[in-house]
Amino acid sequence: METTAAGTRTSLKAVMQMMINPGGVLKNLMRDVPIVLCYSISGLAFTFFFLQTGLDLWRAGTRSPAGVVGFTFIGTLYGTAVVALVAALAWAVSRPLGGERSLEWVLRAFALSYCPALIYALLGLLFNIAFGWHTSIAFGVTGMLWALMPLAFTAREMLEEKLGAAILMATLCGGLLLFGWALITT
Repeated sequence: METTAAGTRTSLKAVMQMMINPGGVLKNLMRDVPIVLCYSISGLAFTFFFLQTGLDLWRAGTRSPAGVVGFTFIGTLYGTAVVALVAALAWAVSRPLGGERSLEWVLRAFALSYCPALIYALLGLLFNIAFGWHTSIAFGVTGMLWALMPLAFTAREMLEEKLGAAILMATLCGGLLLFGWALITT
């Protein structure tokens, strides 16, 4: 029982620190964070982001309430399966460039990188519901952009401190996910 409580504290510590000290989490705490928790974070971040988008489009008269629900489910799938797919692709690209991190580590790190996006998406959803604001750009996209810092730290760890390649990888992966959101929601 005590080990479960300690593991939970370590996992929560890693989630909170991922927003302010992603490098420390990636080096010291990543192995202690269950993959289910990591994908719960990215899944919820994209669920709330797509829900905001659906609500914005519904208020603009271009989507029905069923469309809002559909966007929400697509967001959950996107935040889990598509994030995992992009992470696996990044892992495959890192191998010939000298990356030695395991696929499991990369999957966890990519998903956990969306901690800042989850906070922004949750705040945006609250403002959307409470004030009727259109928040998917102001909060949702901004949250996705804030996730680039942890993604860059993840890529740097994957690529053995090759900073230029890490920034390029993080930008391409984050951009790919934002581009996918734009395609799905138009």
